[in-house]
Amino acid sequence: MKKKKYLFIVPSLSKGGAERVVSILASELVKQNREAVVVTHFRADKEYPVNNDVNVVCLSNLNEAEYRKKMCTAYLVKLAGMLRKEIIRQEPDYILPFLWTTCVRTDLALMGSSLKKRVIQTVRNNPAVFPENAMMKKYRNNLVRKSRLTIVQNNQQKQYFPETQWDTIKVLPNPVSSTLSQIERCEDKSQFKIVGVGRLENQKNFDLLIDAVADVSKKYGNVKLDIYGEGSMKDHLQEHIDCMKLGQKITLKGRSSDYNEIYGSASAFVLSSDFEGMPNTLLEAMAVGLPCISTDCPTGPSDIIESGKNGILVPMGDRNRLSQEIENLIQQNGMREDLAKAAKKTILTRYTPEKITQKFIDICEE
Repeated sequence: MKKKKYLFIVPSLSKGGAERVVSILASELVKQNREAVVVTHFRADKEYPVNNDVNVVCLSNLNEAEYRKKMCTAYLVKLAGMLRKEIIRQEPDYILPFLWTTCVRTDLALMGSSLKKRVIQTVRNNPAVFPENAMMKKYRNNLVRKSRLTIVQNNQQKQYFPETQWDTIKVLPNPVSSTLSQIERCEDKSQFKIVGVGRLENQKNFDLLIDAVADVSKKYGNVKLDIYGEGSMKDHLQEHIDCMKLGQKITLKGRSSDYNEIYGSASAFVLSSDFEGMPNTLLEAMAVGLPCISTDCPTGPSDIIESGKNGILVPMGDRNRLSQEIENLIQQNGMREDLAKAAKKTILTRYTPEKITQKFIDICEE
């Protein structure tokens, strides 16, 4: 019997949560007797690892900087042609563009082709926010409306779309790499180290986290904050830290793919976002067994955290409440341990690659 073939389309296999999810799903699919192809637009440093049996096809030999420099209408048309040719060559059973931009490009690339019927739309961020352009949002919504199947990450994303479409919209949470749950924590008891992880952009609202840590550090001198990530707000955030004279307590660590470095020695994890898709970093921290605090932002955290049981949810943008919950974690060692154990159990029960990939197969193949 011929193996079912899944073809994923992403800009690269580096940096973002969507790319990370593709690397996990593709790797797990080949273990479950399927074929997996990942088509990328450019090559990147520090790509997420994939199983050797996953076929990775790059449409160009460009690195990210070269790709961004070439970006124009003429090159997008050329890229669409290359994508169409590769999809036809692969003859996949299921075509899964990840990220709204890739969904639009795939739709254009397959214009007039019967293979368009095999496309499964995906929603990877808050659909009320992305795309920001109204015309592109209408285009994306129309793709979802016409598609035989759309995969979203959580119920809030599904409920953005009209109820008449819900039968063709399926919820598939993000899988969490099994390497996270295998990390042994080695917390430095002499300090209380908080970790924040994400792109240094407005969406992540690291200003709120910095302000909350500034408040807490007035009472607890051993509090430290490490922020991992890169982005356009790096200089702004560093100025914010310097202005508050917190350079010895708060560090912008840059991007790292070393999970042990990021999570292994931390005391707690905080997500301070104004909106999300399905926050991979929150899932990762829970998998390691960290007590976690998250803003109750749309979309994702409330699907993952049951506040007070496996983590803490705080109102979005509420500096005082966030400061208070960090203080509670510092003061109550027993609560920290209970939240950490429950967080890890949540991941092992609901978000392992095996469980999520089997659900993914069921959704696509039924």
